[in-house]
Amino acid sequence: GDVIDPVVDLEVKLEEPSVDFAESLYLPQSWLAQLVQLLERRKQIILYGPPGTGKTFIAQALADYLTEPSNVQLVQFHPSYSYEDFIQGFRPQLTDAGQPVFALRQGPLMKIAEKARDDASTPYFLIIDEINRANLAKVFGELYFLLEYRNRRIETLYSEGGNDKFSLPDNLF
Repeated sequence: GDVIDPVVDLEVKLEEPSVDFAESLYLPQSWLAQLVQLLERRKQIILYGPPGTGKTFIAQALADYLTEPSNVQLVQFHPSYSYEDFIQGFRPQLTDAGQPVFALRQGPLMKIAEKARDDASTPYFLIIDEINRANLAKVFGELYFLLEYRNRRIETLYSEGGNDKFSLPDNLF
């Protein structure tokens, strides 16, 4: 079978939250520090709880604290959100001659992964809001595998095979 090559990335160290930052969010510094440790170890976390309790606010504030706001992307899932919206898919567009064609467009995950890969020493964050509202199998597809095995490469649905394999950069949280 096809052997999947491991990906070698640089380890990005995240800054520990300061007491002042924790106080600005009215949260214990130890709890925020634990979130950062989990991010460093697992590269992803899910905040859960009742609506309106500040999960998205905390995620955005923590990401902005750990990197430049321009390195943070927020995506909100909804029931009709799909793989083609989140990862990549063909979308209609007009050529210069005005002819309609379908072109492969990168979704927010591919765009931020590319930015992160090009700037490996800087942390990048993709915040998914309302993750529970989407059909996750439909949205993530084969990328479920990469959430657990981030040091591997896979062929995406629209890749053309060969060396066109995708991986999640180590500095993308």
